[in-house]
Amino acid sequence: MPRYRPDEAIDPDTAVCPVVGLAIDSRKHESGWHTHRRTQLLYQAEGAVTLHTADRIGQLAPSQAVWLPAGCLHRTTMHGRFSYRSLYFDVETYPDLPGSPAILEISALLRELILSVTGWSSDQALTPAQHRLIATLLDELAAAKSAPLHLPMPREKRLRTIAQALLDDPALPLSLGDWGVQVGASERTLARAFVRETGMTFSQWRTQCRLLIAQTRLAEGVSVTTVAHMVGYASDSAFIAMYRRTYGLPPSRRTRSRIRISPKPE
Repeated sequence: MPRYRPDEAIDPDTAVCPVVGLAIDSRKHESGWHTHRRTQLLYQAEGAVTLHTADRIGQLAPSQAVWLPAGCLHRTTMHGRFSYRSLYFDVETYPDLPGSPAILEISALLRELILSVTGWSSDQALTPAQHRLIATLLDELAAAKSAPLHLPMPREKRLRTIAQALLDDPALPLSLGDWGVQVGASERTLARAFVRETGMTFSQWRTQCRLLIAQTRLAEGVSVTTVAHMVGYASDSAFIAMYRRTYGLPPSRRTRSRIRISPKPE
């Protein structure tokens, strides 16, 4: 399987093959804002990635993937040591692909299909057997458990100021009333605006923000105790309980890869 550094990968938009797979193993990396003419499936095999679109932020744990339709503006930040496998689908060959970004849970079968495609040549047409495998892969993707990117970002200027401050320092203890004093709006006005723009209350949004940042720090190898305090929890147990309620697993298991596809470059 060909492996690339992030800055050496081929351009999938110019490839001959209608489905291109890339295998990337590296350390901390940020892509910057960009788009693709092809639809991308980014599978996080090891480590974690924070993904930004124009209006949402998502966090991938190991063995999750993000679906990014063609033309979707996005940027990614890979944390610590990571491995991801990306597939890029030509939208003229596959015109019925889903049109909304989503986070997908990747089954063992899907994982093996993705890994198989990343070993194909990018400068040759698909064989009949490869066409059949892609059809199976797309069927499995359609059946996969999916969810929107986790954190909707508000657009209104005052809400955006609050949201960015909490992304920068999720432990900030200010209430919505306190924020109102800072940004020049009543608590009631801000409360209504948060629900209108994000579909969440301020408290729900802040909790989701804290968990998003926690995923990032845990992926970088920071201890659970340190992360709990970094994101505003008074104790490990309170943080672990909230994490388990949200993700169904304790943080020590959620951020650990379920497969190893090393060797990794040093």
